[in-house]
Amino acid sequence: MAGGLARLGGLCGLLFVVLILPAYVVGYPDAPTPISGTTQVLRYFGATSGTFVLLNGTLALFSTFFFLWFLGALYGVVRRAEGVDGVLSTIALAGGTLFIILSCAGNAVEIVHPAAAERFINFAPDPQLAFGSLALSSWLYHFCQVGDAVMVTAASLAMLASAVLPRWLGFVGLLVAILTLLHFVLPLVGAFAGLVWVALVSVLMIVGLSERASSTARRRSRR
Repeated sequence: MAGGLARLGGLCGLLFVVLILPAYVVGYPDAPTPISGTTQVLRYFGATSGTFVLLNGTLALFSTFFFLWFLGALYGVVRRAEGVDGVLSTIALAGGTLFIILSCAGNAVEIVHPAAAERFINFAPDPQLAFGSLALSSWLYHFCQVGDAVMVTAASLAMLASAVLPRWLGFVGLLVAILTLLHFVLPLVGAFAGLVWVALVSVLMIVGLSERASSTARRRSRR
């Protein structure tokens, strides 16, 4: 049962990456520069508001559903490996929760302008609204990556301590955590590094390495 849920979580992790990737590619609120004019900032949303809302809103909504399943499965995998007295699994859960909450808030704020244009026929394009929404969403994404860094760090330390997943992934995770924490300096690098980590963990959960490693760790502890 536990192994099946771990594989389900891994599948959900991959679906999360696939569904959120368009938002990371199309939505880049740091793209408009401080000297961008009203025309440039409105061009950020593309030719049609509906497309931007689909990629940064609707798909992000479904990706959130799958991330929560991935996070729950990751918590269970780490929890089984470190035992009932372990705290790293709880820290990873807290970090992942902070990440997805602030990420959803950032997505919602970022699509305020195109969503209003898509919904209300009398909406007049307002560059000042666009400026404000992009600035706020940018900082929400910066803060959400703090949660991502905490989740990745805690899970990576658990990998190094208990070999719940390959130890090399633990070292990779520590590097990823640094990159995600520096999201305010390297937005795209930090964001994509976090996605790559989720994808790697998800694949290993699907192939069952997490369950085999947990079983090995439990046998060693009995000795």
